[in-house]
Amino acid sequence: MPDFIFDVPLKTLAIWCSVIAICAMVFGLLIVKPLFRLLIGTGPDFNNSVNHATSTFSLFYGLLLGLLTVAAYQNSEHVRESINNEATSLAGLYAQMGAYPEPTRSDVKWLMRDYTLFTIHKEFPAHRKGEVLNGGFNRADAIRRSLSQFEPGSDGQRINHQQAMSAFQEFATERQKRLTGVTTEIPDVLWYAVLVGAVINILLLVLLKMRQLAHFVLGTITASFLGVILFVIVTLDRPLRGEAGLAPVAYQLVWDRLMVWDEPLVQRGE
Repeated sequence: MPDFIFDVPLKTLAIWCSVIAICAMVFGLLIVKPLFRLLIGTGPDFNNSVNHATSTFSLFYGLLLGLLTVAAYQNSEHVRESINNEATSLAGLYAQMGAYPEPTRSDVKWLMRDYTLFTIHKEFPAHRKGEVLNGGFNRADAIRRSLSQFEPGSDGQRINHQQAMSAFQEFATERQKRLTGVTTEIPDVLWYAVLVGAVINILLLVLLKMRQLAHFVLGTITASFLGVILFVIVTLDRPLRGEAGLAPVAYQLVWDRLMVWDEPLVQRGE
């Protein structure tokens, strides 16, 4: 699917999908149908033959659309789960920093707040454009380096530090999973099958022998629904891309419920 498609507003994209499908149906009724009638003719069993071909094709094409819709939805949910897991591990690590002595506690907490704000206000907007910023990696690496430089002075600090490093590894893993969501998409070969199938589906509907007005009404209704299905698949195809991309709600909750309370302390120099 062309990348610019995901920059189109959702309402406009939905209208485009339906209008293109309807235009294809109208073109088929006005141009393609008369040409096919001249080539293959019609007969008393013509509709039965078309219906037989349509039922067989619809079974496989409907199965393909259903599987693609489910696959696209599952991809989106997997990325959403990674986002939630990353935010959860980030919150746990931030709370665990309360057991560290100064200045490590304040330094790492500041780095984590900076990372969270960058993720919310910079990284996710870049994801919507299909981009991954280096700033997120640099900030995560700064947190790792600060934790690695800490030398535990007691058994309790050693245990807490081991748990913190384990939490950081979990955070880093989920972060990488989230970043893969920027490029997660349905393979092009499947999109070819979907688009070719849509053309064949409209062609089989066009070939039916019926009154022109009834054919137009039934054809446009079917084409509109086909456009809606294609719109749904396109919207779910890239979980973080475009207007429908997943939002950083989990990170915002971590900031509002946990991190923001430390900001006044920083401003007062405490």
